[in-house]
Amino acid sequence: MNKGTKATLLAIKPTLKPFELNGNTYYIRSFTVGDVNREVFEYQNWLKAQAMAQGIELNLNDEDVLAKQLEPIADKYRLARNLAIKLCDEKGNNLFDPDNIEDLEAILTLDDSVLTAFNQAENADAPKNLPPDASSN
Repeated sequence: MNKGTKATLLAIKPTLKPFELNGNTYYIRSFTVGDVNREVFEYQNWLKAQAMAQGIELNLNDEDVLAKQLEPIADKYRLARNLAIKLCDEKGNNLFDPDNIEDLEAILTLDDSVLTAFNQAENADAPKNLPPDASSN
Protein backbone atom coordinates (compact mmCIF):
# COMPACT_ATOMS: atom_id res chain seq x y z
CA MET A 1 0.00 0.00 0.00
CA ASN A 2 1.28 3.47 -0.87
CA LYS A 3 1.60 6.36 1.52
CA GLY A 4 -1.02 9.00 0.76
CA THR A 5 0.10 12.56 0.17
CA LYS A 6 -1.60 15.89 -0.24
CA ALA A 7 -1.16 15.55 -4.01
CA THR A 8 -2.70 12.07 -4.16
CA LEU A 9 -5.60 13.20 -2.00
CA LEU A 10 -6.25 16.29 -4.12
CA ALA A 11 -6.17 14.12 -7.24
CA ILE A 12 -9.40 12.44 -6.09
CA LYS A 13 -12.05 14.20 -8.14
CA PRO A 14 -15.83 13.88 -7.99
CA THR A 15 -17.21 11.00 -10.00
CA LEU A 16 -19.34 11.65 -13.06
CA LYS A 17 -22.27 9.39 -13.83
CA PRO A 18 -23.66 9.60 -17.39
CA PHE A 19 -27.33 9.23 -18.17
CA GLU A 20 -29.37 9.41 -21.35
CA LEU A 21 -32.37 11.65 -21.89
CA ASN A 22 -34.07 12.18 -25.25
CA GLY A 23 -31.02 10.87 -27.11
CA ASN A 24 -28.53 13.13 -25.31
CA THR A 25 -25.95 12.22 -22.69
CA TYR A 26 -25.87 14.29 -19.51
CA TYR A 27 -23.76 13.82 -16.40
CA ILE A 28 -24.37 13.85 -12.67
CA ARG A 29 -21.40 14.96 -10.59
CA SER A 30 -21.01 13.62 -7.08
CA PHE A 31 -20.92 16.21 -4.31
CA THR A 32 -17.63 17.85 -3.46
CA VAL A 33 -16.63 18.78 0.09
CA GLY A 34 -17.47 22.36 -0.93
CA ASP A 35 -20.97 21.32 -2.00
CA VAL A 36 -21.57 19.63 1.35
CA ASN A 37 -20.17 22.66 3.19
CA ARG A 38 -22.53 24.87 1.23
CA GLU A 39 -25.48 22.60 1.99
CA VAL A 40 -24.77 22.46 5.70
CA PHE A 41 -23.73 26.02 6.46
CA GLU A 42 -24.72 28.39 3.68
CA TYR A 43 -28.16 26.87 3.25
CA GLN A 44 -28.87 27.21 6.97
CA ASN A 45 -27.82 30.88 6.78
CA TRP A 46 -30.19 31.34 3.84
CA LEU A 47 -33.01 29.74 5.85
CA LYS A 48 -32.27 32.04 8.81
CA ALA A 49 -32.43 35.09 6.53
CA GLN A 50 -35.76 33.91 5.08
CA ALA A 51 -37.20 33.37 8.56
CA MET A 52 -36.08 36.79 9.76
CA ALA A 53 -37.51 38.40 6.62
CA GLN A 54 -40.82 36.74 7.51
CA GLY A 55 -40.64 38.21 11.01
CA ILE A 56 -39.88 34.94 12.76
CA GLU A 57 -37.83 35.45 15.92
CA LEU A 58 -35.16 32.76 16.02
CA ASN A 59 -33.52 31.13 19.03
CA LEU A 60 -29.88 31.14 17.90
CA ASN A 61 -28.66 29.73 21.23
CA ASP A 62 -30.32 26.31 20.93
CA GLU A 63 -29.58 24.27 17.77
CA ASP A 64 -32.51 21.89 18.31
CA VAL A 65 -35.03 24.70 18.74
CA LEU A 66 -33.52 26.57 15.79
CA ALA A 67 -33.81 23.49 13.55
CA LYS A 68 -37.50 23.17 14.43
CA GLN A 69 -38.06 26.89 13.79
CA LEU A 70 -36.45 26.60 10.33
CA GLU A 71 -38.41 23.47 9.25
CA PRO A 72 -41.46 25.34 7.90
CA ILE A 73 -39.39 27.80 5.84
CA ALA A 74 -40.09 26.95 2.21
CA ASP A 75 -37.40 26.96 -0.45
CA LYS A 76 -39.13 26.86 -3.81
CA TYR A 77 -35.74 26.30 -5.47
CA ARG A 78 -34.63 23.30 -3.38
CA LEU A 79 -34.97 20.67 -6.13
CA ALA A 80 -33.80 23.05 -8.83
CA ARG A 81 -30.73 23.97 -6.78
CA ASN A 82 -29.88 20.29 -6.27
CA LEU A 83 -30.10 19.70 -10.02
CA ALA A 84 -28.01 22.80 -10.71
CA ILE A 85 -25.29 21.63 -8.33
CA LYS A 86 -25.09 18.12 -9.80
CA LEU A 87 -25.89 18.40 -13.53
CA CYS A 88 -22.70 18.92 -15.49
CA ASP A 89 -20.88 18.35 -18.76
CA GLU A 90 -18.41 15.54 -19.43
CA LYS A 91 -15.63 17.60 -17.78
CA GLY A 92 -17.59 18.15 -14.56
CA ASN A 93 -18.51 21.78 -15.27
CA ASN A 94 -21.98 22.71 -14.04
CA LEU A 95 -24.61 23.29 -16.72
CA PHE A 96 -26.48 25.69 -14.41
CA ASP A 97 -25.44 28.13 -11.71
CA PRO A 98 -27.09 27.15 -8.40
CA ASP A 99 -26.85 30.79 -7.26
CA ASN A 100 -28.49 32.24 -10.37
CA ILE A 101 -32.24 32.75 -9.96
CA GLU A 102 -32.74 32.78 -13.76
CA ASP A 103 -31.07 29.36 -14.03
CA LEU A 104 -33.16 28.03 -11.15
CA GLU A 105 -36.35 29.41 -12.70
CA ALA A 106 -35.38 27.78 -16.01
CA ILE A 107 -34.89 24.42 -14.27
CA LEU A 108 -38.35 24.74 -12.72
CA THR A 109 -39.86 24.89 -16.22
CA LEU A 110 -38.30 21.58 -17.33
CA ASP A 111 -40.52 18.60 -17.98
CA ASP A 112 -40.63 16.22 -15.01
CA SER A 113 -39.03 13.55 -17.21
CA VAL A 114 -35.73 15.37 -16.52
CA LEU A 115 -36.14 14.93 -12.77
CA THR A 116 -37.24 11.32 -13.23
CA ALA A 117 -34.22 10.49 -15.42
CA PHE A 118 -31.90 12.32 -13.01
CA ASN A 119 -33.26 10.41 -10.00
CA GLN A 120 -33.13 7.05 -11.78
CA ALA A 121 -29.54 7.64 -12.85
CA GLU A 122 -28.49 8.89 -9.43
CA ASN A 123 -30.05 5.88 -7.69
CA ALA A 124 -29.04 3.27 -10.28
CA ASP A 125 -26.24 1.89 -8.10
CA ALA A 126 -28.20 2.03 -4.84
CA PRO A 127 -28.93 -1.32 -3.22
CA LYS A 128 -32.42 -2.57 -3.89
CA ASN A 129 -34.87 -3.05 -1.03
CA LEU A 130 -34.22 -6.69 -0.28
CA PRO A 131 -36.21 -8.72 2.23
CA PRO A 132 -34.40 -8.92 5.56
CA ASP A 133 -32.09 -11.87 5.97
CA ALA A 134 -33.70 -14.32 8.39
CA SER A 135 -30.26 -15.19 9.76
CA SER A 136 -29.78 -11.61 10.96
CA ASN A 137 -32.51 -11.98 13.60
